[in-house]
Amino acid sequence: MKAIIGHIIFNVKDFNESELFYDKLLIAMGFEIDYVSEGDFGKMKSYKQGEHNLYIRFDQNKKSGKFVRNVGLDHLAFELNNENEVDKIYELIKKLNVKITCAPRKYPDYTASYYAFYFRDPNGIPLEVYLQ
Repeated sequence: MKAIIGHIIFNVKDFNESELFYDKLLIAMGFEIDYVSEGDFGKMKSYKQGEHNLYIRFDQNKKSGKFVRNVGLDHLAFELNNENEVDKIYELIKKLNVKITCAPRKYPDYTASYYAFYFRDPNGIPLEVYLQ
């Protein structure tokens, strides 16, 4: 058996603000908009790259059933191919006026070539862009 991560869903507090942010960030990193939908579950938008989907979701009715929605993740990291790409996305993030928690720098304790920056999306979700 070999599993892959099929999708990740971010529950967001403001769909429109999050959509503007993720449209700019994810499209700049090669994702495509897969679909947008709205229904009893709220609003949802999917971004796809290869076999992987990242969704933003706004559930205005808060019908979460047995799901615990208040437990968060540590962070989500996007791996790029070189330092120039990391720096390009950093410049984009600065223009989007979100909280940058750590500017781009090397992390030799991780690997010899690890280069990354950390920031928060408009909902406070922690994200990283890095080179391994």
